[in-house]
Amino acid sequence: MVRKGFTLLEVLMVLVVLAIVASIGFGILRFVDGARISATHSRVHELGIQAGTVAGLRGFPPATLEELAPRLGRPEWMKDGRFVDSWDRPIEYRVDGKTFRVWSWGPDGVSGTPDDIAYKNN
Repeated sequence: MVRKGFTLLEVLMVLVVLAIVASIGFGILRFVDGARISATHSRVHELGIQAGTVAGLRGFPPATLEELAPRLGRPEWMKDGRFVDSWDRPIEYRVDGKTFRVWSWGPDGVSGTPDDIAYKNN
């Protein structure tokens, strides 16, 4: 007897295996994205603390983030002389008088969206 095609059980088993492999893959992607968010949050927070320290000592914040590089020992997350987030995009910095803002665009790469990662001065 020659069979042509697959039985319903064989097709269901393949679908189950594919579903398991897909769930493992999505779990790994979610873990990697969570690690990037956590690392970027740490970078932004460290830069914010250092900028606040400089502002406290001098009375005004540094004009650029790059002025903080010597204080941080030029970390490995500096690329081409700029501090970058985990997605290799520059970390943003704005000074307005004696106040400053440090933030990353976050996973979506767009500034001003809810997933931005910003330093919150407490």
